[in-house]
Amino acid sequence: MTFGNYLPALVAALLVSAHLISASSNASTLSSCLSSANLQPVSSSSIDYVADSLAFNRRFSYSPADIVFPTSTHEVASAVKCASHAGVKVAARSGGHSYAANGVGGQNGSLVVDLRHLNSTNVTASDKTAVFGTGIRLGDLALALFNGGQQAMAHGTCPYVGTGGHLGCGGFGFPSRLWGLALDAVIKAQVVLANGSIVNASNTENKDLFFAIRGAAPSFGIVTSLTVKTHSAPPTNILFNYAFSAPNSTIAAKTFLAFQKFGANNAPSQLGINVQLANGSFAFGGVYYGPQSQFENVIQPLLDAVPQPPINSSVKAYDWVGVLQQLGDDDGILNTNTKPDISDTFYAKSLMVAEDKPLTEAALLSFFEYLYSDGTTTDTSWFTLADLWGGPDSAINAVSSTKTAFSRRSALYTFQFYASSMNKSPPYPTDGISFVDGMVNSITTKMSGTEFAMYGCYIDPQLSAAEAHKVYYGNSTTKRLQAIKSRLDPHNTFDFPQAVGR
Repeated sequence: MTFGNYLPALVAALLVSAHLISASSNASTLSSCLSSANLQPVSSSSIDYVADSLAFNRRFSYSPADIVFPTSTHEVASAVKCASHAGVKVAARSGGHSYAANGVGGQNGSLVVDLRHLNSTNVTASDKTAVFGTGIRLGDLALALFNGGQQAMAHGTCPYVGTGGHLGCGGFGFPSRLWGLALDAVIKAQVVLANGSIVNASNTENKDLFFAIRGAAPSFGIVTSLTVKTHSAPPTNILFNYAFSAPNSTIAAKTFLAFQKFGANNAPSQLGINVQLANGSFAFGGVYYGPQSQFENVIQPLLDAVPQPPINSSVKAYDWVGVLQQLGDDDGILNTNTKPDISDTFYAKSLMVAEDKPLTEAALLSFFEYLYSDGTTTDTSWFTLADLWGGPDSAINAVSSTKTAFSRRSALYTFQFYASSMNKSPPYPTDGISFVDGMVNSITTKMSGTEFAMYGCYIDPQLSAAEAHKVYYGNSTTKRLQAIKSRLDPHNTFDFPQAVGR
């Protein structure tokens, strides 16, 4: 064999070696800089490294270059400067619940900036505003808002989800049809940019950045604090659940169609409602933000329209904290300091059904036929939610599609398809991904020509960057985001597999 036969392999080996040497040099430069800045980096040789680099979704395992736990915005800026100087990518971690493990980089070799110590809250009930650090979690924020003058805002139900990530991608919750998405409440943000500068963003200051961080925040900087508009917490909140037998796919589809029609035409904005599906179960559930006498009149048209009466129901009134406790945790705990967070091993997808293109009966029948067949034999533990977003006077859809990077403002409802390993621990079943994909395909194949959007908070890591940008942002918003990215982060310091700029 001649030398020429060895040449391609030799070149490849040299390139790999050079890359490894460069990566090692970058990591050494980063660690040295972080140490000099008194940031006490947790590196691969540290005793806490394995625990600190664990992802919430244990289907993923990544190795960060370093992990730091800054206590101020200035320390965050110092960390970003070190990473930028060393040529290392940066990932912010708020609660760490990214479905794709982007909180630990979504890839190997990133600097993880954990924001847990940036958790202060200042509530001004008199003008209905609050300022909080993005390391605080939803349960703790809800308590702080209420204790600061019985204030509230729309957000998700899981107490342990971090506010930075939640408000950075959307932030849907049952009150969102009444008050908007969580990101719609933001009126000002403090952001650390790729060059380490600290800036404010609002409708009057750094407007392009303010647009970008409300829907695509992780690609543009580290948001360290947010100022939001709050609302007076409703004194009475009706938590309800109606369970149905749905003995076959035909009745299940007709029951769902009743929900779809009711949501489009009859559901007032005070009503947060979803369809809850799992193996052998079908239910309507949610919260009505008002007195029970009003709720009974609101829900009756839906109950009259379904092809079967519920087999059981629960309708109970709670105060604001009480209803959040019921929604968020089996133990009724919102204070996340009382017990550690949990983990899961799962794959999830989403689908946003537009108000002007509701699902056909054929599509819903196909979906339920899939659930009543493959859904009964899968070796995953799964559920599906269909949350009502639109309908009469929806605050979500009242916002212009060009106001924020979250541009998907025409959804009637949004599906979340979610399947875990049976014990929530690795390994993940080999057919788990194809099973979840099959749920989505059972709908989309019957809606030929319909371009469905997806919800960026329910990240699907199987999508390429281009696919993700199209379904999460849409083409026009993606172009605007790419232009902002090229100005603010030309070297893609804030990077992950589906980041803007890829």
